[in-house]
Amino acid sequence: KEPRYLPFLDQSVRKILSIKYDAGLGTPPDAQADVISSPIQSRLLREQMYRATTTVIANKKNILPVQTLDNKIFTCLIAGDSTRGNAFAKQIAKYVPIKVRYVNGAEPGLQFEADDNLQHVIIAAIFPEASPEVINVLMTALQEVRINRDVVICDFGSALLRERSGEFETVITGYSDVSIMLKNVAQAVFGALPTQGILPVTFGTIAAGQSVTTPGLNRLSYSFPEDVGIDGKTLEKIESIAMEAIEGRATPGCEVLVARKGKVIYERSFGHLTYERQIPVGENTVYDLASLTKVSATLQAIMFLHEKGIIDIHKKASVYLPELKNTNKEDITLKDILTHQAGLWPFLPFWSQTMKDSVYLPEYYSSTLSREYPLVVSDHLYASTAMKDSLWNWILDARVREKPVRTPYDYRYSDMGFYKLHHLANKLLNQPMEDFLWQNLYEPLGAYTAGYRPLLHFSIDQIAPTENDRLFRKSLLIGTVHDQGAAMLGGVAGHAGLFGNATALAKIGQMLLQEGRYGGIQYYKPETIRLFTAQQFENNRRGLGWDKPTGDWNGPTSIYASPKTFGHTGFTGTCLWVDPEFELVYVFLSNRVHPNMTNNKLLTDNIRPRIQDVIYQAIFNYCKTADTVPEGPESMPMDAMGKLDNK
Repeated sequence: KEPRYLPFLDQSVRKILSIKYDAGLGTPPDAQADVISSPIQSRLLREQMYRATTTVIANKKNILPVQTLDNKIFTCLIAGDSTRGNAFAKQIAKYVPIKVRYVNGAEPGLQFEADDNLQHVIIAAIFPEASPEVINVLMTALQEVRINRDVVICDFGSALLRERSGEFETVITGYSDVSIMLKNVAQAVFGALPTQGILPVTFGTIAAGQSVTTPGLNRLSYSFPEDVGIDGKTLEKIESIAMEAIEGRATPGCEVLVARKGKVIYERSFGHLTYERQIPVGENTVYDLASLTKVSATLQAIMFLHEKGIIDIHKKASVYLPELKNTNKEDITLKDILTHQAGLWPFLPFWSQTMKDSVYLPEYYSSTLSREYPLVVSDHLYASTAMKDSLWNWILDARVREKPVRTPYDYRYSDMGFYKLHHLANKLLNQPMEDFLWQNLYEPLGAYTAGYRPLLHFSIDQIAPTENDRLFRKSLLIGTVHDQGAAMLGGVAGHAGLFGNATALAKIGQMLLQEGRYGGIQYYKPETIRLFTAQQFENNRRGLGWDKPTGDWNGPTSIYASPKTFGHTGFTGTCLWVDPEFELVYVFLSNRVHPNMTNNKLLTDNIRPRIQDVIYQAIFNYCKTADTVPEGPESMPMDAMGKLDNK
């Protein structure tokens, strides 16, 4: 009698041979060389094949892909190999904050936190090493909680799981626990990759041949440079520039992220949080973003207000802020402020008005946190409730630049306008701007490290320190904003105060690159993005809030950046640049002001633009040398054992 597995084996072999034939492997050796002629092309084909195999075999509640990220708690359960499980959880953490738990089989039962205001999503990763005891504990616990929680079963080759997978509404398999499938499954769960795999074997009660395709949601995915037309060897030059900065003490550490065509292809951390080299920089390091606050926070609120018709950028700011009337600023328009040609002084040291002979005035500060002194300025320094009103009055009374009569002001970068825009946003949004941004932008994007006052959310060891401020705050600043004016407001301001990591900024940049759409949500209309990112005046390079390339060697960007490029830099040593022409997002983060803000080596050595130069050179070099890359199969099921070469 013919063994029952022979028909299936014959079918699988035919599929594999068909795929090899489509890839050109059925042709004579000389002809094959024209099809796959390099290790890069081989890797590209392998990546395409792996992506095509990720299979959703059950999605009865339409949980996949997970689109809505806000108001949810995500827990990752790991059963089996903890090392592989950690790698999977690390990839999940690129999309949402995740709590990781390990199932060892000794627990009498798994308990999960409950919150009536938040939806709980459990992502269970099961590896081949998971014992029957572990599988039973896990399955029993998940059966009990799946009624009021979303449960996603992620299989990485567990034969024991397959027998019970039919009990659950949402099951996705990578067939194998090789590293590439850990990444692909995590990305597929959140719609960074679509799924199109077809089940080649029976999964418990789920028959072979079943499949549920799920769409991509235009979230950032993760790949390697050649996949998006970038030469990886050229990108290696970034490391030497970063190390030059660190060894030259331009900054103790930094992070560089590059995304192209919706894929992160370079994400590296260098150096340490301080020159003592105790804590290395990591991808979860949170930085003081300084003036990136202007475009990543305040400007996002202003774009929203403009799009909803709540403000008109051509009108005077005094229309929305009547207290500007009868001042020397009553005639400036919102557009003047956004393009930095409102005649405002670049910077005014308001903090000096709150001290006398280096002593804090008691009407403004206390060393004890209290209801009367609730604003955290730095460690053991708190500002009074009167500080916000005092600071606002000083801004209203501040002098403006002189100019000839009946001539417009020229371009002069200033923080002062963004104090006003923050005040306007708080008023017209009917809630604090920081709450609005978290609820409507950062949390839905999955940019969960972006926000003000990071010490409320992250360990101090995760935050890069800035200056050892000897004049104003007389302490090392870690987690409290470096900018003095923003510190006087308790760390929340329009021109500074935002913290975050490179991944959070990249998500904001990618959303803008995609003209307002990300993760299946349209945050802004395309015309809003185009308006604000376009140069507004011939003799002023600025967009509305956004900075633009100058086209020369002394500008803030690479000379290769296209005229469509928009972004910003930050005083602490940060930048975000988006180039729609090349579909690029570039993020550089550092704490170059540690321990002294007078250290300008990062600027004088042109570190940020030089790294950006390398990115464009890598694109140009790929175009010079790349051969035609074979197209991947539209759909490729895994073989019975789910094995592909992962070398």
